[in-house]
Amino acid sequence: MSDTQTDYKVVQTHGAEMRDDIIDWGIEAVNAPDVWNTTTGKGVKVAVLDTGVDRDHPDLQPNLKVYADFTRSPYGPEDKQGHGTHVAGIIGAADNGIGVVGIAPDAELYVAKVLGDNGGGNFQSIINGLRWAIEQNVDIINMSLGCASEPPLELYKVIKEAAAAGIIVVAATGNENTGVCWPAMYDEVIAVSAMSPGKERAPFSNYGIKNEVMAPGVDIFSTYKDGGYAKLSGTSMATPIISGCIALYISFCRGQGVEPTLEEVHAKLEESCEDLSIPGRDIYTGDGLIDLEKLIG
Repeated sequence: MSDTQTDYKVVQTHGAEMRDDIIDWGIEAVNAPDVWNTTTGKGVKVAVLDTGVDRDHPDLQPNLKVYADFTRSPYGPEDKQGHGTHVAGIIGAADNGIGVVGIAPDAELYVAKVLGDNGGGNFQSIINGLRWAIEQNVDIINMSLGCASEPPLELYKVIKEAAAAGIIVVAATGNENTGVCWPAMYDEVIAVSAMSPGKERAPFSNYGIKNEVMAPGVDIFSTYKDGGYAKLSGTSMATPIISGCIALYISFCRGQGVEPTLEEVHAKLEESCEDLSIPGRDIYTGDGLIDLEKLIG
């Protein structure tokens, strides 16, 4: 099994000399800064199943709680590929005056390395990572990965276990301009496609009846391996934006003394989207672009 990042593009990389917090266009597009006075994702546990994480990255250290390796890499959970570090930063890079700011800058990051140092992986590593995330009692599982063929039943069983435990699973639709990939195809998973800056479906973004929601996924600037920063494109980048939005929503609800259910999160996402095509859900843009002001308001 290989993840959806096989088609993503590294547009630009920067070293560790970044001095100011940058808010990426994708985070602006979903109106995240407008709700940070209300919620920053504090206390919400987000598992990132990916290529690992740069454990020493200054933008991630404040929110990085636990990490584990399920690939038997000689580097352990360290991210030698860059993809996982980028995804983690989109969700929860700290608002610390340097580098970038994640969409939920106070969310807690739980990183499982389930994809190898070349970006590929196998089903068993992903299954083990999912089980670990369930054991960690996380609130959200982000899976910026996928494959075209239906996975073994065991993977579906553990995703259903996560849903039964009240964990929200979010996955990328894929980057091949074809049908939605797995595990985003499962009913229990929120399927995320990518939007361009012009509020159109990114030309690489997969589509289909299971396509649920869009988020920015082109030239997204975030943390990268070796303490750096990079712009990447893909549904892999759109997916953590949605995971971050959900983290903000859960944190907001808990502040009101409410624990939202999986069904409530799905329904609230649907009603908080801006239509980008025909009214209602369509195969290319899903329910549309998430609007955090509607979601939190």
